[in-house]
Parts: sequence; structure tokens; C-alpha cells
Amino acid sequence: MPPPELQGTYQAMLAAAKVHNNCRFWLLDLRRRPLAGPNLNEWFRDQFSPQISAALDGPLFIAYLAGPHQRAAAESAEMELHLRHAASLDSYPLFFDDEAAAVTWLQDQQERAGVRVA
Repeated sequence: MPPPELQGTYQAMLAAAKVHNNCRFWLLDLRRRPLAGPNLNEWFRDQFSPQISAALDGPLFIAYLAGPHQRAAAESAEMELHLRHAASLDSYPLFFDDEAAAVTWLQDQQERAGVRVA
């Protein structure tokens, strides 16, 4: 299992998203910490992701900001499997190295979902 404080952070984000009109568009900055390891990925996939779309009335879109030092982990075969499985649970994470591009992607997803006017 990942550290309880990290699990608690994700649970707090979900609670805040519910309070704010089921916000399904998250921008998370991972540049100052290691990318998720197997334990966090398994917990996210097996326990947390199944709750999300039901709790927020739709799929979750996550733009992760990652630094150059994290590129290998973000592009690994293990991460690819994690991302594919997340999509099967209505969770769509994507890695970015540019914050403006991440925000643009999230805004595009909002427009497609009909929650943001172009």
C-alpha cells in the first residue's frame, strides 16, 4: 500500500471535487516527488479508481505535470498498462511537461463534456 497520507490526499481531492459540483478535471503537479510506484498504482487502480466515476457522475480527467527526470517512468511499459487500465475505469490520466498544455487539454475535455463553453 502507498503511504496513508498519500491515500488521504487523493481521498481529500475526491471530497473537494464532490463539494465543487463534482469537478472531474484535475491538474496534479508531480514534479517534486517520484512518480507513482507499483503500490500506489495498484491502490489507485484497484481501490480508488472504481469509486471515482460513480462519485463524480462521470469520468475523471487528470493532467499530471512531470519533469524531464520523470520521463522514463512516465513512458514506461508499466505506466502504459496502468494508463490503459485506468481508462477502462473511466479515469483518463495523461502526463505533461508543460503546464499550459496540461490546462489546455483539461479545458478541451471540459468543452467536450459540455461543462465549459469554448
